[in-house]
Amino acid sequence: MKKPSVENTLAPLELVLSVAGALTALALVAAVPLLIFGSGSFLGIGADDACVDAPQSAVGWVSGAGGRNEAHVVAAHHDISTTAAQIRLCDFAPSTSQHVWSVVATAPDFLYALGFLVLAWRLTRTARRRGLFSPHLALGVGRLGLYVLLGAFATSLIRMWGSSRLLATMVDHTGFNAVLSFFHLSWAILFAGFGLLTVGRVMAVSVRMQREIDATV
Repeated sequence: MKKPSVENTLAPLELVLSVAGALTALALVAAVPLLIFGSGSFLGIGADDACVDAPQSAVGWVSGAGGRNEAHVVAAHHDISTTAAQIRLCDFAPSTSQHVWSVVATAPDFLYALGFLVLAWRLTRTARRRGLFSPHLALGVGRLGLYVLLGAFATSLIRMWGSSRLLATMVDHTGFNAVLSFFHLSWAILFAGFGLLTVGRVMAVSVRMQREIDATV
């Protein structure tokens, strides 16, 4: 017997996620021959240099610091104070370890976004098969929220570790808070993660209430 069709209210979102996934897969496939033949780089792999954007506090003492025009902005007015918040350090003849640390510092953000894309796409597929009022979808939303929170925290830790280790190979000594200065968490991502967890919890309660209503009718 043919199962009754379930209205897919998330069809537009599923289409957007499918297109984004296809473009990402195409970019990955296109990057492979570039890396093999040495004519390009991807996520730091195959790059001719290794760079890190470090906060000034992580670098330590900077020559010329302390003046009003510390960042040496030529066009700045005489009564304007300037400070270089970040400094980019690059090694154009990087060692193998520097290449590794560069990849460790660069790749987590892409992998985190890719994981979110896959989980969100699977969530829309679940909604298409099971419908919006299903325990499977409620569980999937909660898991997605958990991934957003834990993934953001793990990504920030890995990025912090890779960036601080790469910086240590480029300077004689670092600032007292060099490692922690690379740790950044987005408030927007945290709110989104907690929001998804809340929505998943509300959906789970709604599913139970809907079943109770259906049982009494």
